[in-house]
Amino acid sequence: MQAVTRKGMWLVAVANGILLFGYGLSLPFFTIYLISQQHLAPAMAGLVVALAGLSRCVSSAISGELADAFGRKNVMMWGLFSQIIAMFSLALCIELNAQAGWMLTCYFFTTFLGAFFRPAANAWVTDHTTPKERVEAFGMIRIGLNIGWALGPAVGGFLVRYSYSVAFYFTALLYATTILYLGRLIKDRTSKKGARRRARKPSFATMLSSLTDTRLARICLYVVMITAVNSQLVVGLSIHCKQYLQMPEYFIGWFFTINGLVVILLQQAASKWMSKHRLSTAMFWGCIAYAVGFGSVGFFSSFALIAVGVFLAGVGELIVSPGEQTMVSNIASRETRGRYLGLLMVFYNMGSALGFFVAGLLGDWVAPHYLPGPWLIVASVAVLAGIGFWRMRYQLTDDEDGKQTAPIPIKKDTITLH
Repeated sequence: MQAVTRKGMWLVAVANGILLFGYGLSLPFFTIYLISQQHLAPAMAGLVVALAGLSRCVSSAISGELADAFGRKNVMMWGLFSQIIAMFSLALCIELNAQAGWMLTCYFFTTFLGAFFRPAANAWVTDHTTPKERVEAFGMIRIGLNIGWALGPAVGGFLVRYSYSVAFYFTALLYATTILYLGRLIKDRTSKKGARRRARKPSFATMLSSLTDTRLARICLYVVMITAVNSQLVVGLSIHCKQYLQMPEYFIGWFFTINGLVVILLQQAASKWMSKHRLSTAMFWGCIAYAVGFGSVGFFSSFALIAVGVFLAGVGELIVSPGEQTMVSNIASRETRGRYLGLLMVFYNMGSALGFFVAGLLGDWVAPHYLPGPWLIVASVAVLAGIGFWRMRYQLTDDEDGKQTAPIPIKKDTITLH
């Protein structure tokens, strides 16, 4: 990867890290807030988070389509600006102990607007990389994300012991910092076709027709499954540790931190390993790591042993997350990158919402009768997703599956940086 390209990827990676640090300060603890402060049942709290997650499906699709039409950077900036307003409003509602309706409305807007950044940012990354560079590029993004994820919940776990609203105010402040940082340092790639691309009108009516590409449809299905598995880290693990093991909030925050540290420390090695194998093969083994990690959680009651399961699940994440983004990027044309990556995030968020909701149901209906039960169900879903990704090799070319048979000369464009 050229030096200028690598610099651009690290700029976006740092921005993602700041954003996820802000997210980790507050939003992972909203489920606990609803259960402990608003006295909602776990299933109802899971439903609230799930419905909010579904709103991200809509906004992800909108973001991808707008990024193709109006530019990646414009969508990133306006999405962040709107989310700052929503996050500040949510913090104010919590501080003033506002009626639940106002609080949940602000939470829904925060979640909806929070999905605008990633599809546009991922399309920006794809614009400036070749297919062989994308695993490494998205791996770099994952490092930035997980530095934020490692630090955010650890700090947030202590903040919420004293004030939930302060944690949300800090999140809004960090989002504002990201706008100032990113807005000055990156620009969209320009070309002779730039004027035509900017003039293109978004076509939401035809957007879903992209799923007639059976390869995209199958990838999205498996992404729903494995993302539902991954979401157990936020809701399922919180319910398991707080409701049944009576662990303090800061222990739960440290589990999130361990998950993030896995990616920070091992992502580069994982990216190099993935570059030597087919994406479909790597995705299979990533799903198996998820299955073993989360499948073991229900059998443990100590912090150390649960941390081992979280570590293994983190290994699965550092393979699956950049792999799914790379696979979708590789099958998309330049004109549909934003749309395809937006649709990927639609199904990613759909999987998260499904996982949040199912976590609440499993915590209420399965765990009281057999504590390892929810985690064995989660592990089974991870194995099925892994088999699905493995079979994608029969629908992908060697290049699309990350295995080039011969060097392909590609003319590189220059990234404009301030």
